[in-house]
Amino acid sequence: MITRNKLAVIAAVGLVWSSTSNVIFGETADDNSRGVSREEYNQLLKRSEQLEKQMQEVREKMAQPPAAPTGVPAATPTGAVTRAAFDGLKSQVEHLSTIAQTTFPGTNKFLIAGYGAAGFTDQEHGGDRLFEASFNPLLLWKLSDRLLFEGELEFELEENETSTALEQAHLAYLLNDYMTFDAGKFLNPMDAFVERYHMAWVNRLPDKPLAVYDGLLPESLVGAQVRGGIPIESAKLNYAVFVANAPALNTDTNDDPGTLTFENFDNGDRHFVNGGHVGLRLIPELEIGYGVMAGEVGPSGEPNVKAVLQSVDLSSVMDSRALSGLVRFNAQWVWSRVDPYAFGIDDFDNNRDGGYAQIAYRPTHLHQPLLSKLEPVFRYDVLNQMETPTGFDEQRNTLGLNYWLTSMTVFKAAYEWDNRDGDTDHNALLLQFATGF
Repeated sequence: MITRNKLAVIAAVGLVWSSTSNVIFGETADDNSRGVSREEYNQLLKRSEQLEKQMQEVREKMAQPPAAPTGVPAATPTGAVTRAAFDGLKSQVEHLSTIAQTTFPGTNKFLIAGYGAAGFTDQEHGGDRLFEASFNPLLLWKLSDRLLFEGELEFELEENETSTALEQAHLAYLLNDYMTFDAGKFLNPMDAFVERYHMAWVNRLPDKPLAVYDGLLPESLVGAQVRGGIPIESAKLNYAVFVANAPALNTDTNDDPGTLTFENFDNGDRHFVNGGHVGLRLIPELEIGYGVMAGEVGPSGEPNVKAVLQSVDLSSVMDSRALSGLVRFNAQWVWSRVDPYAFGIDDFDNNRDGGYAQIAYRPTHLHQPLLSKLEPVFRYDVLNQMETPTGFDEQRNTLGLNYWLTSMTVFKAAYEWDNRDGDTDHNALLLQFATGF
């Protein structure tokens, strides 16, 4: 005998499908944006209404007077519901419920994420004075439980045009719980700032630190990598090993000779670099890491010129009750060593180094709505290259204050004191409005 409780559960499944369809396919949504067309939806809705009507009939039949006491023969009602009919109805409702669930947000195998930002820069002594904007959509596909694709575009105002760049485009295969194979264009795993913190809504200041961004390390690589994580008792070891197209040595004596050009995607000099990164998370709040990259970078067919790039990084995020808030500390230092090369000018020591240290504090535990959304930030960054043809070292101190409208939307204001030994200083007022999605 089928109880009323079981019947109510099955009826509820049908009603859930009917009610949620109005939300998923409302007037403000595109008909095809959730994976089924309007025509398919109307057919499902019509079928759902038919099933609800049938289940109502089942309820009415189940509400009929109970059968006669044991031992007293009773005739089977002409409208009785058989087990087979009920099971068939239940199967159809469950099928419709499954279709409804696959249209819920977050269940699609395609996801659009990313971030956008608008900013203002006002530098002293003839520096930049402009508004700017950028948009970085991030496209994610889950081809199977083990096969994933990630792509990222960057649209940015540059001089009088909108520049478009392919930031990422790589395919990943999950070999096991501790190892993933990845190939394509991916963020440089030995550069902690670029891989984890460069996004506008994640970076705590309106601009990027010297040396680690658009400086001594490539921001992305074209090649292949194997990466993963290994638990070691209470700690965790993160690793990445890669091979990629090598940067190219800039030999133009009129344009910073000796620097490395990282946008060498066609690999015109036919060189490759090998490298990797190891990070040790001693406790959940603290991680230290080391990365290295090495290979030939000189012009093809000329004497070998090798480069070795190294980086150490530290990151800490501590939720402190004593300080009534969240404290973030990040630091990274980079060394660039390039072999001598006959540039046609005086010989020079082609070694550069630099990095940054940054601390931010947000009083998240204060019971003051305004104060708990504020986040003061301080950063010190430096780039040492005086002995190279570039001819100046640079040091900056930046003090900023952020106001978080939501967990992924922030307004930033900062002032930067710039000191360039051998060149013009550019103190600057920096503003930025950034969001992630």
